[in-house]
Parts: sequence; C-alpha cells; structure tokens
Amino acid sequence: MNGTIHYLKIANYRSIDALELYDIKPFSVFAGPNGSGKSNFFDALDFVNLVIRFGADEALKKHGGFDNIRCLKRQDIDARTFEFAIVVDFSNQGTAFSHYQLKIQQLDNSPILAEKYQWVDKEGKTWITSRDAGQAIQQGENIINLPSNLSVLLLSNDTPIGQFLKNIRLYRIDPSRARMPVKNTDTSELSHDGRNLAGVLHRLEKEEGISEMIDEWVSMIVPNIEKVYTDFDQLEGSIRLVFEEKSQEKRFPAHLISDGTINLLSILVTLFDPPLPFGMTLIEEPEDGLHPHAVIELADSFREIATLSSPILVTTHNEALVRVLKNNELWLVDKKPETTQMKAIREYDASELPLDQAWLCNVLNGGLP
Repeated sequence: MNGTIHYLKIANYRSIDALELYDIKPFSVFAGPNGSGKSNFFDALDFVNLVIRFGADEALKKHGGFDNIRCLKRQDIDARTFEFAIVVDFSNQGTAFSHYQLKIQQLDNSPILAEKYQWVDKEGKTWITSRDAGQAIQQGENIINLPSNLSVLLLSNDTPIGQFLKNIRLYRIDPSRARMPVKNTDTSELSHDGRNLAGVLHRLEKEEGISEMIDEWVSMIVPNIEKVYTDFDQLEGSIRLVFEEKSQEKRFPAHLISDGTINLLSILVTLFDPPLPFGMTLIEEPEDGLHPHAVIELADSFREIATLSSPILVTTHNEALVRVLKNNELWLVDKKPETTQMKAIREYDASELPLDQAWLCNVLNGGLP
C-alpha cells in the first residue's frame, strides 16, 4: 500500500456529508470550481486540529458554532454528530501505521467525544487508547478521567498521531496583512493569513542557509529583486520586510512590492519552516499572483519537501500547476448533487493530451475550475 494517508474520513462538516479518501500522496493537489468544497475540506482538518489542541467547545467557537459547521443535508440527531478517522503511515520515522477515530456528539449543546487510537511502535508493539462518549478513558489497564469535551490525544503528546494532528497548519495568505510590520514577539509559526510573515522570516534568517535559499528563489521569480531581509524599527518596536533591487543600493518597503511576490515569500516560509517531525501543511491556491513558470517551480519544491510524516496538500484553479502533476497527485473536487465529492486521478497517460488540457476539456470527468 502506497501513500502517506491511507484512509481519511470526514462526515458532517458544511458541504461535506460523508467523504472517504484513500491513499493520499505526500504532495497532493485538490482542483475544482468555487463552491465545490475544497476550502471546507481544509477547514474540517483545521477543526480537528483545534479539537485536539483546545477541546470541542473552543473549536466550535473558532469555526462559528454548530449552525456554521453542520451539513445542511443532515437532519435531526444525525446532524449533531461530526466524524473523523485517519490511518497514517509513519514508516520514515521508525513507526508503522497509526489509526485514529473521532466522533463528536451533541455538537449543538455540550459536545462530548468518543475516540479510539492505536499505533505500532518501532518494536512492533501495538498501543491502544479508547473511550466511549461520556465515559472514562481506557488506556491499557488504566482508567483515566478527562472532561468529555477534551481529546484523549492531550494525554499522548509524544505519539506520532498526536503530534501529526496537532501540527495541521492551514494557510490562506492575505498579502495585505502579510506585508505589515509585526511586533518582535510574534516569531513562531506563520499564521493562517501570513500576518506575522516579517517575524517568522526574522527567526529563519538565523538558521544557516535559509536566507540564501529564499533570496535565490525570489530573484529567480522576480528578476529585479536580489535580496529579501528583515529590519528592526526601534521607534515602532517592530520587524518589517525589506526588499533590495539588483545592481543598486535601493531598498523597497513591503507596501511597494506586488501581492504575488508577498504570496511567494509567504509560501517559501511555510516550506522552509515545516511542522516536524509530524504534521501536515495545507495551502489554499498558492498560485495567486504568480507567473505560470513560478507555479511550476513551486510544484517541484512541494514534491521535494513533502514527506510521509509531513505532507503538503494544496488547492488550485491553475492549469500550470495541474500540468506538471504526476499520477496519484491530482484530486478532482465537485459538489454533486448537494455535497462535496472527491475523485483521485490514479493513472493518466499525458503522451496524447497534457493533464491540464484533459482537465479543462473535461476528459477527466470533473473538477472543472
């Protein structure tokens, strides 16, 4: 069996009634029209991340409450239950398969969790932790009490599946926010919209070789820019982005730089600062504002950097990105008739018709932009 995520299930989240995916590659692209559910798919994964980190109540609050996340196709009790399941291969980190199942009941009032997870360590021993809704946790021979809205994975910070699901990072870069100066305390991981880009880049500049790689990338895509770095504004107490033009000593502040360049810089930061050793990076439409050549180069970088334990999933409307995909990397997303459906393109021979043309001509039967 090949792939990173061997099985993934999401049920009852916005346009997703019941979605089951098999064999998702470390680098996978989800293509489809607006309103088909690509963003809802990523949001559902972000919802799971928040449930595990902060509990079901906080996750619901951050996602707008029960009425904002429920699938309208569902009625009565069925509409009050969210389901998630995943089977992941972590063989590149010395462990085998990890299985995790989550069911959140009473979404509309005092949510309670039912969970089961098992994983195999490098010695081949299987570990299992489970609990029924509203009941105590069964961990081996031990019984543990935990509030019913909190995940059992809070007790297992060191397990591969626990780290993987806590390190789901969703990015929808907003260039207008990403170009803004930030206070020097905001230097952890890049925020969803990129608003702390300057702070994260300032931290990465201290790591050997990263600044050079970012400069090389930016100058390749934006020929007139030679260097990108950060500068500390002592008066404002903030870190700001600075761009330097080739063959000149002229410096440009971020507000004079195009949205595409800011978007590219944000994506590069996500690539050079991945969730390790376990995690997942979700990037919405990385092609925004970029030349097709840059999109093609990005695809190669995504594929090179993505690993079994730290995959990269992206959504797209862009034919240049689809054109360079390999077998099993493309997923077509549609909303038929009322709920999100996804189909993997497993085998395609591009010798007669390039993949992007086959997609746009509907030879692949779905996912049209």
